[in-house]
Amino acid sequence: MAINSLRHNIPPETALSKNTKIRNGTHILYVSAEFEKYIDNALSFLTAGIELNQGILFIDSNKVRSIVVAKLQIQGITKSQLESILFVDNEDFYEPSRPLNPDRMFRKFSETIGPLLKTGKPIRHWGKVIWLDGQVNLLEKLTKYEGCAQQFIKKVNSFGICAFDGMKLPATVQMEIMKFNQYIMSDNEFVVSSFYDKENLHPSIRKEMIYETAISSLRIAQSHYARIIEEMPDAVFITSRGNIAYTNKSALKLMKANTENLQHKVVWDIIDPAYHEEIKQKAANVLNKDRFSTCEVKLIAMTGKKVDVEVLSFPFVFEDKETIIHIARNIKERKENHELMIRNEKLEIAGQLAASIAHEIRNPLTAIKGFMKLAEQGSLNIKDVYPILDAEINRIETISSELLLLGKPVSTEIKVMDLSKLLYDICTFMQSQANMENVMLHFEIMDKPLFCRCNGDQVKQVFMNIIKNAIEAVPHGGKIMVYAKEADGHALFEIIDNGVGIPEDIQDRLGEPFYTTKEKGTGLGLMVCYNIIEQHNGHIRFYSAKGVGTTFTVSIPLDS
Repeated sequence: MAINSLRHNIPPETALSKNTKIRNGTHILYVSAEFEKYIDNALSFLTAGIELNQGILFIDSNKVRSIVVAKLQIQGITKSQLESILFVDNEDFYEPSRPLNPDRMFRKFSETIGPLLKTGKPIRHWGKVIWLDGQVNLLEKLTKYEGCAQQFIKKVNSFGICAFDGMKLPATVQMEIMKFNQYIMSDNEFVVSSFYDKENLHPSIRKEMIYETAISSLRIAQSHYARIIEEMPDAVFITSRGNIAYTNKSALKLMKANTENLQHKVVWDIIDPAYHEEIKQKAANVLNKDRFSTCEVKLIAMTGKKVDVEVLSFPFVFEDKETIIHIARNIKERKENHELMIRNEKLEIAGQLAASIAHEIRNPLTAIKGFMKLAEQGSLNIKDVYPILDAEINRIETISSELLLLGKPVSTEIKVMDLSKLLYDICTFMQSQANMENVMLHFEIMDKPLFCRCNGDQVKQVFMNIIKNAIEAVPHGGKIMVYAKEADGHALFEIIDNGVGIPEDIQDRLGEPFYTTKEKGTGLGLMVCYNIIEQHNGHIRFYSAKGVGTTFTVSIPLDS
């Protein structure tokens, strides 16, 4: 059976079946929302490769592999043709149980595709990219990987598709990696990327962009872009001078509304008033062509219910007008999972500190009881020991208050706080465990306040976790130094210990869930810390030398 006739069995609404002119040297970003259409596009990709007698690398799940193989067999693809396709399980290839490492991934890609390159045939490759849940610095890692893929495709003149799950790929990451792809593809549509540097387009593409057809191509592209936006799994709002000019299907679903409810509505009517100032500043920055950045806000649905979303905004031309496009993703489930993880980690810290806290509270109670007994017997005047009693009672109060905070429900409130005072309270609280372990905890905190916009409960948890890890890492008689200072518009905190240090071969895995050097640890503590500080637009860095100790540095932007 001729392959040409088979290709007509692919549903005509799939994106690849309508773009048979694509040549090698092309890099495509495919963001999928519907599994069935994803399968149809994969079939179109594979049948075209077989028809053109190309070397084919297909990296996807074993489930997808079994489905496409069955469908190809039904279409008449022979056993030898199927055996010519190099199938690789994406779980084995991308290793989503480990933090995403672009260098490791691309090294593995080069090794995997090497045998196909030796055949001398033109190459096409498909990769369904997956990554670790809660991956830190996902934007940085994926842009590096996509950049490497683009250079490879240009060098070997291959045809490559990087496929992503549209429900998992953050909008901010999608916009950045568009810069490394000549084409953007949804389940149904396929257009030239407006973010890609057109000077680097493959010659066969550039020839199509001749002057005589430029206007026609532009209109077609605009139509395709409109359909891609309409089908996006994320909510899309286009605003013009503060009014909503367009919403896609996902936006209507998110807001529990129809087009008439939202069309021409003032954007401030659907945003929680607490976020108005932040959004106004962001809109001004976007119009000034500043770098795109995400922010979390609450939208007010037509039912009155508030919805937590992550929003990415950037300039856009809509109906020949300068507008702003806002891509909003519902993050309710992500926030709930994150808050549950933080709460579990807090309770684990509370359990580990319980014994040392009980001992620490007993000491001032013993002193208070002793002084009261002596006063009762007339051995001393109780007025003479009031300052001592007051100091001991204050210490018990501080320890009790901090312990109670660990059991409180996770707060989502962001407000301006003095992190100098917060760190001082934490060091006072952690002194009890340090004393139990015969470790000296010394802290130098500047008198000047360090005001930052943050969630106090979460930042406390970060400091407590790092200090607790340091106490466990140093030997008896060891020392931990804690410093707080200001540097380059940031509050800078250093926790320095003279413990055993972290072995070099495992330093890259710090912050990975369920990876820990402790006998009874889970590895979730540091992962939670990294996520919390990243959400506060800050950084956690560390330096460690075996036998010398470890320094953790936490940086959070100061409030202007």
